[in-house]
Formats: sequence, C-alpha cells, structure tokens
Amino acid sequence: MNRRLLLVLGSVGLGCALVACATGQGDDVDVRDTPRPDADGEATDGGCDPPCRPGETCIRGRCMPATCEGGCPSGQQCCGGVCTDTRTDPNNCGSCGAACAPQGNSCFAGTCSCNGAAACGAGFGCCEGLGCVDITSNPEHCGACGNACDPGVECLSGTCGGSCETGCPDVPHGDTACAGTTCAISSCDEGWADVDGVVGNGCECEVPPEAEGGETCETAIDLGSVSDTASGETLTARGAIIPADDADWYTFLGADLPETDCDNFYVDVRFSSNPGDQFAFEVYAGDCSTSICAGDVLFTYYTDYNDATSGPEVRGECPCTATNTPALNMCHDSSKRFYIKVRRASGTHGGTCEGYELVITNGVYSTS
Repeated sequence: MNRRLLLVLGSVGLGCALVACATGQGDDVDVRDTPRPDADGEATDGGCDPPCRPGETCIRGRCMPATCEGGCPSGQQCCGGVCTDTRTDPNNCGSCGAACAPQGNSCFAGTCSCNGAAACGAGFGCCEGLGCVDITSNPEHCGACGNACDPGVECLSGTCGGSCETGCPDVPHGDTACAGTTCAISSCDEGWADVDGVVGNGCECEVPPEAEGGETCETAIDLGSVSDTASGETLTARGAIIPADDADWYTFLGADLPETDCDNFYVDVRFSSNPGDQFAFEVYAGDCSTSICAGDVLFTYYTDYNDATSGPEVRGECPCTATNTPALNMCHDSSKRFYIKVRRASGTHGGTCEGYELVITNGVYSTS
C-alpha cells in the first residue's frame, strides 16, 4: 500500500508516494493492526463462536468434523482428518498434501500460482502449477523452471553440478568464474546482461539497442515541456533498466501558463507500467543537486491546493488574482525544470527483463 507525504511550501504543494508503509500502518492511517477479538473471550476454542461441538474442530474460525466422519461439505476433501477446500488451500492445493512452495504463493482453482517472477523475489522463478520455486537449488528447476538436472546431480547457484570443485559450467551469453566457493557470472557478452542474479540462465536479458534515458543527470534525455492548459498535457517515457545497476535519466519543463483567476499548475509523475513494482524513481527540481523525492512511485508538485489556513479565501493559487489583492494569493509563474532518475527499486539483482512506462502530466489532476 502506498503512502502519500504532503508538504505545503508557500503557494506550492509537493507530494511523494512511498513504495510501502511500515508494518501495522496503512495509507495515511497509523493504526496498529490488531486481531479481531474472540466474542466469547475463550482463547482455546480456535476462534469459533460458539465453541465447536464434540467431534468437531475449529479451523480458521469454522467448525469442521474432526475426523471427516459423515463426509465433507460439497467442494471439500478430507485431508489429514480435516475437511479442506483443495481449490484454495496452499497446503493442499488440488489434492491432499500437495503444498505450494512457501514463498509468495497462493492456491487458485486447485493450482499453485504466483504474480510473476518479479513477485517471487531474487533466486525464485514463477513455475507453472508450482508457484514460486527456488531455482538456485531445486534440481527439478535449476536456473529456470523445468530445467531438470541429471539424476543424482545437485543444483548449485542455479547450475546443475556447478561448483568451484567440479568446475563452473558454460552459460548462455556470458562466462562464469569462482566467487569464493561458488560459481558466479564473471562477464556478459556484448549486448547482454545478468539481471536476476541466477547463474544457470547466464546473461538472460538483451540490452535495448537505444535506451531512451541518459546515463547521468547531466546527459538526461529532454522530453520537452508539459503545460497546464485547460485540459492538461501529457508526456510518456519508456525504458528497461538493463544492467540491473543501470539508471535512466529524463528531464522536462513543467510550464505554468499565465492565469488571472485559478492556477491549473499540477505536475504529476507516476508509473503506468511497473511489473512487480521492481522500479522506482527519484525527482530533482531545478538542477541535478536538489533531490525532492527518492525511491517513489508517485510525485506531485502543484499550486492549486485547497488547504485553507485562515479562511476560505486562502487556498494556495486557486483562486488567485493577477494583482496583489488583500486576503488573496497572487497568480505566480511556478514553471520549473525537473530531472527524473528511474532505477530498480532494490538497486541490485532480482528483477526481470521487463520494462517500465512513465507518464508525466500537468493540469490533468487537481486537488480541487
């Protein structure tokens, strides 16, 4: 869940949305998560109210036959003496005892599933019918889903039999070497990069021939200007952070057009595509040294906020006047140049070869 931070500076509003909130906190509501109290106050009945009858057991707040005697409800199977819905239970997914791998998995329609390789975390692959699988050590899925090692051969660092003792294997589009006692990618062929950090699949990502973003802030790709017209304007940037420690830099001018009644200046930067939330961005205002947001997925900078402080007339620059009128704000030119650095949220390995799409608008959104 994202959390928005709002700072009011003079007649300018600034907002940054963090990637996640701390445990026990929600969006703008810092409330400790507490379990729902058991209605009868009995801590030993498993949370079933009223307590289950003799011959029943409480499973996740529901009374079930303790030994499945008399049969299970429609759609459930008797697993270990407990009636279980094998369509949704990750410990009995599809059939009794068919447990999904422990990390990031769920059971849907009797099949272990996951939300994509990036959601599984570094060193895990999203394998069909199994969910997130450790592809660094699983001999049935070594380095990639379905890549089985020969009988009796271990999977080490995502490579069948790969160790410094037995010799590091050949990998696609790259070379391997010993790093301490394990094999690691030592180099990639030109035009290829290792993003997921798994040895077995080598340098799996092809480097885009033309990256849209510059390598540094000083060489940022100029996207042009985006003005606060009545209907607003939009810019779009697409890219892929390959290699994993790379970054894409962009710059644009947020133009504040002249107004005499209400300033529509509202710069908004957000991802329209961010697979697995593996990307984040930093925003610099005016130059490359002033960072105003870091590690975020949403940025706003505006003048039309409506946070009244001393009466209904005091509302940032909406409304505002062309002249200095008592009790009212003037319409100022808040045009500003921004620089955006797009990077991997983790800063290291663990993602995929997928790219991102960034959307920059001015005058499209409003606090009104």
